[in-house]
Amino acid sequence: MGLFGSIYVGKSGVSSMSHGIGVTADNLANLESTGFRGSRALFEDFFARANTEAPPYDEKGLGSRVKDIEVLYNEGPIKQTEQPSDMAISGKGFFTVSDGENLYYTRDGQFLPREVEEGRMRLSLPTGYDLLGWICPEGVDCSTITSGDLTPVEFARYINGQATSKITIQMNFDTSKPAEETDSNLFDLWNANNSPPLEDGAYDFKVDIPVYDGLGNLHDLNLYVDRTSDPQVFEFLIGIPPEADPRGTGPYSGALMTGRIRFGYLGQLESLEDLQLVSDVSGTRTPLNTYSDEGFPVFTVDFGAGPQQIALDFGTRFNVANNTWERLEDHASTAFASPYAVLNQNVDGYPPGFFETLNITEDGVLQISYTNNQTFDVARIPLALFGSPDELERAGGNLFKAVAGTTPEMIPPGKSSPGAIFGGALEGSNVDVANEMVHLITLQRAFQSNARIITTADQMLEDFLRQV
Repeated sequence: MGLFGSIYVGKSGVSSMSHGIGVTADNLANLESTGFRGSRALFEDFFARANTEAPPYDEKGLGSRVKDIEVLYNEGPIKQTEQPSDMAISGKGFFTVSDGENLYYTRDGQFLPREVEEGRMRLSLPTGYDLLGWICPEGVDCSTITSGDLTPVEFARYINGQATSKITIQMNFDTSKPAEETDSNLFDLWNANNSPPLEDGAYDFKVDIPVYDGLGNLHDLNLYVDRTSDPQVFEFLIGIPPEADPRGTGPYSGALMTGRIRFGYLGQLESLEDLQLVSDVSGTRTPLNTYSDEGFPVFTVDFGAGPQQIALDFGTRFNVANNTWERLEDHASTAFASPYAVLNQNVDGYPPGFFETLNITEDGVLQISYTNNQTFDVARIPLALFGSPDELERAGGNLFKAVAGTTPEMIPPGKSSPGAIFGGALEGSNVDVANEMVHLITLQRAFQSNARIITTADQMLEDFLRQV
């Protein structure tokens, strides 16, 4: 190899080191790019054998060239943020996003809620790519979904109010008060012309129960409780203020339902008895024979937005099959010699609400919270898992594309999964500054050395030509 060959070899080294410096520069330029995956330049020698020359002159090293630019998929540091819609992946996997036509994969979890049409919102990257996930059907535990079609993660910006359909109330009924000598029925004492319709001394205890109508408006139901002549039995009456009763005016306006609660000698709840509905404002009563699917007695109330049925759960339900009452041990009411008290009260239904915030669980379940204190699971975010880094190629914008013919495995995230998702966090770039600076110095020295080869060979060639 002569002087001309030395110049060519030096030129190949300069070209290779230039590409290497470019890769390092790209890494350093993306130190703050969310979820960025650094690269490294891989070099190889360029060798040829000349058949026209005798050994050892037949072996010619012709310099170097870039063999490949390898993307490094090791995990970057996870940083907490103040944005609840931010997501970071711990472990393996990628988020799946779409521009409406093509699928892309990314570790960049900087998602933001954006309105796509009136009343509907999606989680998207700032560049507009929509996050894809498994949508949770109503009534299904989102954490049990492990497969399905990938669709944009979408939720309502505003939800309508929901009417109350069930009241669960766990109470202690006070047996320290003596039983009545003769029954003074609460229904008989009700007088809608008085305010309040039941005088204070006519009952032992009153509970105000907030409920919602079909429009999401809040109203109060009143539960009145009193002793009877039977030491083991208490009576109750459910009503609303008479002036709020759309059935009209009459002596029994506001009265809705009456009944009795029987307890055992040890204070355990046994059954409900003599359940009656107040059919009209004149006081017509009909036996209650309507029960919910769970076996709770159902009464009807109308706050002006239309009739709605409400199930009443004291901690016992009626088994229609064998015509018996079954005590629910986890929240059954009791009758002990201690003051009346509401131990637990739960009422479904809620007013209208606007989107307030969101939360992502470790197993990828997206929870949406509204201003009415309601939270709904809307989707589960799967992770795209590739068998080899060679199945991905960079697409820019912190995105990757699957190479032709490659389909990733969609896995549910979680503790037992190769990857988990953390909300309110972002994964940083996996570029190590110290390593990159070492690479940069090494490449700089190699570049300078190869450039020196070119100038040296050029100078020698010039000296030779001057002697000719």
